[in-house]
Amino acid sequence: MGIMDFTHVSRKEDAAVIANKALESGILFSNNVNILFSDWCIDFWSWDKSEYIALRNNLHKDSIGKEYAYNMLKNFKKNVLPLIPKGLKLVNVTTQILDKITKELYKTGKTSGTIKVIIYSFSIPLKEATRLGLISQNPADKLLKSSGDERDRGVLSKEELDKIVAYLQSNRDDIFSSYRLGILLAASTGMRLSEVRAVNVSDFIECDVKGYEKLLIRHSIGYLSGVKGTKGKYDRSVLVEKSFAEEIKKNANDNGVAFPSSREKREYMSAPSLRIAFYEILSEIGINEEERKKRNITFHSLMHSFSTLSRDYEISQEDRMLVLGHKSTKINDRYTHSTDEALERVSKLSSIILNGSNNLSAENSAESGAK
Repeated sequence: MGIMDFTHVSRKEDAAVIANKALESGILFSNNVNILFSDWCIDFWSWDKSEYIALRNNLHKDSIGKEYAYNMLKNFKKNVLPLIPKGLKLVNVTTQILDKITKELYKTGKTSGTIKVIIYSFSIPLKEATRLGLISQNPADKLLKSSGDERDRGVLSKEELDKIVAYLQSNRDDIFSSYRLGILLAASTGMRLSEVRAVNVSDFIECDVKGYEKLLIRHSIGYLSGVKGTKGKYDRSVLVEKSFAEEIKKNANDNGVAFPSSREKREYMSAPSLRIAFYEILSEIGINEEERKKRNITFHSLMHSFSTLSRDYEISQEDRMLVLGHKSTKINDRYTHSTDEALERVSKLSSIILNGSNNLSAENSAESGAK
């Protein structure tokens, strides 16, 4: 209000002057009290309306993507909105109300990880409302943290990966080449589905490791934003056997897209189609739909499987993070400048997956690379 005197107010007259000035400035009984909790959260995650998203992306480019905002908005509308008391205003939200909402969420049987994301859909908007002074404190800060067990992402064994690779190699004429090669690349490098779809011929470069080419992972594809940066917002690399790299490049279209769609009007293969192709192959090797859902096996399981095998084959945590892109800020600063030697250590496992071996010795890897 422009009053810079911080001395304690003891006289009723002084307090009346301050209160009157607060009323005139709109601090008390302003329009803030009329904002509905539901409207605040919906506008907060609406890509075209959100001042928060615009500010974040101005401060840090691509800090919040369309897909993230869309998923948060969808989570809020689908899971939280039906549980909010009708007409609940932002200033009247309490921890007790949020506790009741959270309790109802757990009754749905969703995993604690899923519920954690749903809670973010209203706790982050409440945090911003607190920062802006629309509410005095964030009632979500006092929510009890769940210690519930996460449902583990399904991991494929080395034997199951061998079966997948063998099936893809022996049925190459019966499987759309973009699906076959895309699944092989994900299985042998741990790349995410969105990253596989975005691979371009220009991403392959020569390297000093005999029998390999370096693949730069610098793009991914979002269903709303199209081609964008990787999930971690930084580039990384993997080594791919030269013969496999050549096969991928031959599959590319005239624009260099390594895994083009089977549809003429669509340049990139679709994510749902690639997932369906992967599930069909799982069925062919003996993992039916019931078992797949029970084990929680998805396309992303290929990344989890590669990471698990890397650990089992005693590849260091630093090298695993380097290739898979799992880096905190400190680790990112420390390992951003990767060396071909580090990539080579991990590439031995890629050769093992593609060639069906179980030996991680350097000699075996060299032989595999020469095939």
